Amino acid sequence: MSPESSRGHRGLVTVERVAVWGLAALAVVGLVALVVGPGADLRTASPSVTIEGEFDAEAGAVTLTHTGGDRLTDTSTHALELVVTDADQNRSITLTWAGPDQLPVDSSDTVVVDDPRVDSNGDGNYLDGDVSVGFYLDAGDTVAVRWTGRPLGAPAERTTTLDTVTLGNETG
Repeated sequence: MSPESSRGHRGLVTVERVAVWGLAALAVVGLVALVVGPGADLRTASPSVTIEGEFDAEAGAVTLTHTGGDRLTDTSTHALELVVTDADQNRSITLTWAGPDQLPVDSSDTVVVDDPRVDSNGDGNYLDGDVSVGFYLDAGDTVAVRWTGRPLGAPAERTTTLDTVTLGNETG
């Protein structure tokens, strides 16, 4: 075999290798598209969560429950906050549901927000919930569940409102 023909053979092997690697990369991209679905943008996707609220007007408390959707883990979540708005006074307070050391938050996890109106457990402390506001909770007030984190592959941290509960006479 002459030196010229062996160089030509090596070039052919390189082209074959590039073609095989290219096909493998296309297969991986195809599998990702199949799993994630068309139109999904992994870099901007915030978690999807459903929150239900149960308002107890007599106790001055609302219980918020994660009833479905994504599990909020410390991998992408930096904070899960509650923005409670007093509709009568048009003022808000931000409370922490879960920080990095309190994650994950899964389906069926709850947080109780109360006001200083009632000492529901009789211990002399009127702030009996997991977190408390400095005003009375009434029908029409809202609690927005706000997520702050960095989705996988996203260029920066973002904050998104996952769900909002409006307090009613019996349920939110």
